[in-house]
Amino acid sequence: MITVIRGAWIVDGEGGRGEVVIDGERITEVGARVPVPPGARVVDASGGTLLPGFVDCHTHSFPGSPIQALALGVTTELDMFSSPEIAATLRASSARRAGMAEVRSAGTGASAPGGYPAMLVESGVYPPYPTLAEPEEAAAFVRDRVAEGSDYLKIIIEDGQAYGQNLPCLRPEVVAALTRAAHEHGLLAVAHVSTRAATVTALEAGVDVLAHVFTDVPGDAEIAAAIAESGTAVVPTLVQFEGRDGGGLAEDPRIRPYLHPASLPGLAADRDQGRLENALATTRLIHRHGGTLLAGTDTPNPGTTAGASVHRELELLVRAGLSPLAALAAATSEPARVFGLAGRGRIAPGQQADLLLVDGDPTSDITATRSVRAVWRRGERFDRDAYRAGLS
Repeated sequence: MITVIRGAWIVDGEGGRGEVVIDGERITEVGARVPVPPGARVVDASGGTLLPGFVDCHTHSFPGSPIQALALGVTTELDMFSSPEIAATLRASSARRAGMAEVRSAGTGASAPGGYPAMLVESGVYPPYPTLAEPEEAAAFVRDRVAEGSDYLKIIIEDGQAYGQNLPCLRPEVVAALTRAAHEHGLLAVAHVSTRAATVTALEAGVDVLAHVFTDVPGDAEIAAAIAESGTAVVPTLVQFEGRDGGGLAEDPRIRPYLHPASLPGLAADRDQGRLENALATTRLIHRHGGTLLAGTDTPNPGTTAGASVHRELELLVRAGLSPLAALAAATSEPARVFGLAGRGRIAPGQQADLLLVDGDPTSDITATRSVRAVWRRGERFDRDAYRAGLS
């Protein structure tokens, strides 16, 4: 079936009004006026903005969450720690089905024995997982992750100091060895950090992506410039520092009907860490120095939920000084570039037809992304009405 989306403002880092033709899973034409093939389905998108589907660059995906994510415009989730079994199931399911966000995963992250997130094993969230303590163990650790199908390597540099804890943590030489091993296998190295010191360790090791912005101290020009000059991308995850139901997501009539009831208690959970202002200030400095920023949420941590929290993250990125257009790029073209998501993040012939249609113009009012009118993944329009009805 051929679909023609007509009359939308098309935004994928640039803007212009026109039409998009989808044939199967791919975009075949984009132009001011394209001929409508016989039998094509025509979608009147007047008054709306057509965007590439959003990429959430930091999730912890579980069965069901990629479906809610897709209903709210997220067509790709980048999972940042999962059991190999969950990761394999979600990766395979999302490869077969267009009715859920595609899931890429780090699988098992690299952490020190007894270090973060060991408490999630104790609470039953994850089964026991391998750890490492010495640089000599890095090559085998990464080799095992490759065998499990990990799409990139997650390295956890967390001593708990930012949260008043004292946790075992990977030493700098172990972080460096893991990064080298990841690169030898063609994997990106993604580092969890929460402190300025951990950020310096990650940069010195040559990691590719920081999975959070540090919040133990306010950012400064020196570290912001170092991040920008290194080319290391940063996923600030501002929304997870905001606390209870950031941005009123659970009360927003554009969002609430698409939230699974099971997600509501977590979204309303109070996690106000008093760290948002530090996170915003550091993000602002990184942006001013020309660093690469990516949109991610760290769902399902308290105060966040799949799909919905991306919209709030975009709003917070704008609050941190990004233009709405730059914030949109942080959820579309920039993740595609950094993570090598071929065929994603742009609206152009040959690209995979992962698309999001919203009412209004988010390039002038970023909150317009909440007004989702339609979502396509691999050219198939997601039935949001049926999904919504199934939740009631």
